[in-house]
Amino acid sequence: MVIKDHFFMNKCIAFFIFFYVALCPFVNAQPTTISGRVTDATTMDAIAFANVYFKGTTTGTTTDFNGFFSIVTEDATDSLTVSFVGYKPSTKPVVKNEEQIINFRLQPSMVGLKEVVIVPGENPAITLMRKVWAQKDARNISNLESYSFENYTKTQVYLRRLFNRESPRDTLSERIFNRFSMAAGADDIPAMPVYMSETFSKVYTHGFPMREKVVVKGTRTNSLADVETGMLTQLIQKNTQYNFNDNYVRILDKNFVSPLSPNGRFFYRYYLMDSLFIGDKYCYEVRIIPRRGEDLTFNGTFWINDTTYALKRISVEVGAQANLNFVERIRIQQDLVPDTSGAWYPHKTRIMADAINIFINAYISNNNFNSSDIYPLSFYDTELEVSDTAYHLSEKTWQTLRPSLHDSSDSLTLSYIDQLKSVRRVQWLTALVNMSIKGYLNLGRIELGPYFMLYNHNEVEGHRIRLGARTNSTFSRKWIASAYLAYGTQDEDFKYNAQLERFISRDSWTKAGLQYMHDVERLGAVDEFYSGSSFLSFATSFGGADKLNSIRLGRVWVETDLFRGFNQKIVFKNKHYKPLSPDYHFAYYDASRSDKTSEITVSELTLSSFYQPGATFIVDKNDRFPVAIRKTPAFTFNYSIGFKNFLDGDFNYHKASLGIRQNFLTGSVGTFSYALNLSKSFTALPYPLLYILPANESFFRTERTFNLMRYGEFVADASAELFCTFRQEGFILDKFPLINRLGLRSVATLSMAYGSFDYSKSGIYHPDDNPKGILAAEFYDGIPATTFRTFDKQKPYIEVSYGIENILSVFRVDAIHRLTYLEGVDEAKKPKQFGLKFSAVFRF
Repeated sequence: MVIKDHFFMNKCIAFFIFFYVALCPFVNAQPTTISGRVTDATTMDAIAFANVYFKGTTTGTTTDFNGFFSIVTEDATDSLTVSFVGYKPSTKPVVKNEEQIINFRLQPSMVGLKEVVIVPGENPAITLMRKVWAQKDARNISNLESYSFENYTKTQVYLRRLFNRESPRDTLSERIFNRFSMAAGADDIPAMPVYMSETFSKVYTHGFPMREKVVVKGTRTNSLADVETGMLTQLIQKNTQYNFNDNYVRILDKNFVSPLSPNGRFFYRYYLMDSLFIGDKYCYEVRIIPRRGEDLTFNGTFWINDTTYALKRISVEVGAQANLNFVERIRIQQDLVPDTSGAWYPHKTRIMADAINIFINAYISNNNFNSSDIYPLSFYDTELEVSDTAYHLSEKTWQTLRPSLHDSSDSLTLSYIDQLKSVRRVQWLTALVNMSIKGYLNLGRIELGPYFMLYNHNEVEGHRIRLGARTNSTFSRKWIASAYLAYGTQDEDFKYNAQLERFISRDSWTKAGLQYMHDVERLGAVDEFYSGSSFLSFATSFGGADKLNSIRLGRVWVETDLFRGFNQKIVFKNKHYKPLSPDYHFAYYDASRSDKTSEITVSELTLSSFYQPGATFIVDKNDRFPVAIRKTPAFTFNYSIGFKNFLDGDFNYHKASLGIRQNFLTGSVGTFSYALNLSKSFTALPYPLLYILPANESFFRTERTFNLMRYGEFVADASAELFCTFRQEGFILDKFPLINRLGLRSVATLSMAYGSFDYSKSGIYHPDDNPKGILAAEFYDGIPATTFRTFDKQKPYIEVSYGIENILSVFRVDAIHRLTYLEGVDEAKKPKQFGLKFSAVFRF
């Protein structure tokens, strides 16, 4: 019995040994499964299209549009490598025959290209590009009559330390930053989230004439910034639509040469690298390198479909060498799919912008593209519509709208922003940043400012202190109130302004308002009511303000958008002028020619029109401003009627003015802008009521003024003014070694004016020689009246300037020459023929 049991035990052992040996090859053949995500180590943005492969083999894959990858193989090696153009390759160990998660954080590097040998004959990449250029218009959605699509956009903004110290100081700010910063590894640069938004909308586009309408169905923003969600939605929507099938790609108001443009051969070197399947599309991989790093060009790779020669995929970067301010890197990745019309549209887009200590990540997904529905132009009259429920969608609804679920990074970003809002120190820092941008300090329902008008100085008031405030949309979305109080230490007089507006319809921007003001005003100053900004008054007040009037102004108005881009105002004002400056002597005779006075009262009704068909009006709380995405001209027209004896008005008169201005991109060379103003008075008036050419005696350079002309120097009853500016960006200065490292940009301007003046009606009154004249030759007590100049019939006023801007990324200096009217009325008032003026300009 013992022998039998022993024999049975041996048989069992032998069986298990055989079973193990037989199955061992199958056990060892268990596949290696690896999944993970590839992201940028400095911006945490996903890297799409990165190559993931086992070191020393051709086994691998590429990351999807969200940076994820997955590999299942039986041919694994002991390490996995990730590589992508513009980044340092990264390798990590692999455990064979196991399932594991491996994430990669790639560090940016200088982009380089290994030696490429081109055999005699045409570069095969150029041969391919010729076919692309021949088909480009047919594949371009911009050439469709109309189209629509559903758009989902997610945007995130992160803040790094302003100074990356190896050993940060133990301060409250550092502790706050460390507590709420995000970093995935020891080598990553920590960053603190400050903004995240997501928007779901339906976009309708009409080709010719160009129109666009956005219907926002869902939007939500979690932000430390003091801006309205609708404004951010519009700005993001307008600045994330990149079309590489156009010859130029507009980024930060600059034209970058598209690698698909026929002109690209002059800016890029093309290399045919590989061919592969992307989904079910067989494509050619083309590598591009800029011929000059300082040009507005891209660096990267794109893939061309082999049958339609359409752009299927692109991944490009703008590097630090490009002449951009504050921006170190911009990466754009797109995946395109065809429409039934034959055009290809961007199905998914990723954008990363790295600017000093801020970086922005944006993800855009376009779906349900439709090019068959055509809508009448009237459909596009309303450019932006926000659904009533857009701000109140549930999380469950958002999960159905998102192309993909929020990952752990998204959830942590939202959580940190919510917590930061309750930190008092962060609240004050945020308020200060917002104030520096907007000019107002937000205290909740009330905003104080603008801060740059707090102090000024002139010869009448001496030291001037001004405090102002306004309500915002938190106070009311229907009522807008604003006011300021100012005091001069020399004249010891209080000045004040109060203004109240009521929205009748925000959709058509219809509102009514009234204003009352008592203050001082420079002769010929631009009315801030029409300019919409007080900065011009602030800038021109430094360096000379010797012709000031005391004014009392009452004004009522109604304004509305009659149709898209066309705003109409009807304004009535009653304004009283009285000269204040000790060397400003003005007087005119009344109708009986028996008495003279230096005070004027006008009662005036004005029809004011503004039309810019290509402008997008961005609404920020109770304000809005036009953004000319397509650089179309803007037109202004004003017609004014004066009423004598109504509310003490002194004159009946008719005046009209027409203005045209435009700013457009001149390819990759730079930008050109012009402003043409035409004015005409149809009635004899004393010269303060005629057209006093815009002058500037301050040491600041200002736009659309004559910077070497004295205040009140030229007067006309009919005038034409032309201002031209040509910015060459870095097109010229980037060609010089060493200088190109400074990022300087050249700029040139031309300013011209011509006018007429009817002395027989508005000139000096003489009973015998000029009985129709109005002006008095002498002020009271025999003091000569202040003189002014008029234009010769054959000679315009001309100024030219040349300058350098972008000094330390902000400052600009201009050398200005006055070419005509160099002789003075007298030696004491001989005009300046040359001057240097300074300004600060924030431009990317």
